[in-house]
Amino acid sequence: MTFNAQAEQRRRWLPVRVPSPIRRAIVPVLLVLLWQLGGSQGWWSTEVLPSPVDVAHEFGTLIANGQLPSNLWVSVRRAMYGAAIGISAGLVLGVSVGLWKPVEEALDATLQMLRTLPFLVILPLFILWFGVDEKPKILIIAIGTSLPMYLNTMSGVRSVDPKLIEMGQRFGLNRLRLIGTVIIPGAMPSVLTGVRYSLGLSWLALVVAEQINAQSGLGFMIANAQALFQTKIIMVIVVVYALLGLLTDLVVRTAEWRLLAWRHDSRRGARP
Repeated sequence: MTFNAQAEQRRRWLPVRVPSPIRRAIVPVLLVLLWQLGGSQGWWSTEVLPSPVDVAHEFGTLIANGQLPSNLWVSVRRAMYGAAIGISAGLVLGVSVGLWKPVEEALDATLQMLRTLPFLVILPLFILWFGVDEKPKILIIAIGTSLPMYLNTMSGVRSVDPKLIEMGQRFGLNRLRLIGTVIIPGAMPSVLTGVRYSLGLSWLALVVAEQINAQSGLGFMIANAQALFQTKIIMVIVVVYALLGLLTDLVVRTAEWRLLAWRHDSRRGARP
């Protein structure tokens, strides 16, 4: 029996195929329903954990009065500036360390030490060194995003097939063209994994960064809500952070699918 005939036979016996977005949404929807059920049945105090309906109502109120959009834009801008700097630095460091042994010997140990430092430990030092304006906030995000980008890029560069590099050298490519046309494309799966991790960490670093005397942003809203025991606002910000993480991951997945389309095509072509 051929492969196509086997696949057709399996499709006949399988139930109706559920689209991937619906399958991905099943567990989050069930959790929200359980959350709403617990609040409405009095399993816990809604003053401590508001129900999804209350959170949604507060979400609409914060959008209507402009408080959420303005502070959200400030936080997104900080995260994107810091992530852009960090991802760029991590990419350059990863390529350099992956290609040249002397650079690895000079930088890798220091970068590994920085990777283990918690954000909250260096936060007081950043305040002393850089003040309380936007600079330390963006710098914390940049450091937090550069290290996973560095590690994944370095691993990807080292995994590039040496035969491809040798072929590029035989075609007369100089060092910069070899990096741009052979090494980075060959390391692209790991590079995109680094981007995915880095963008996710940018939101975690943002939470820490906005503890530095923030006068606007999502962290500022959380601090005010905590001081006034406004749990609904805190839960709104938690949901916003979750949605930002989900959106970021979706964007990177889409970019990965487009940039690595050749991998999907080759896998389909390799089937018997």
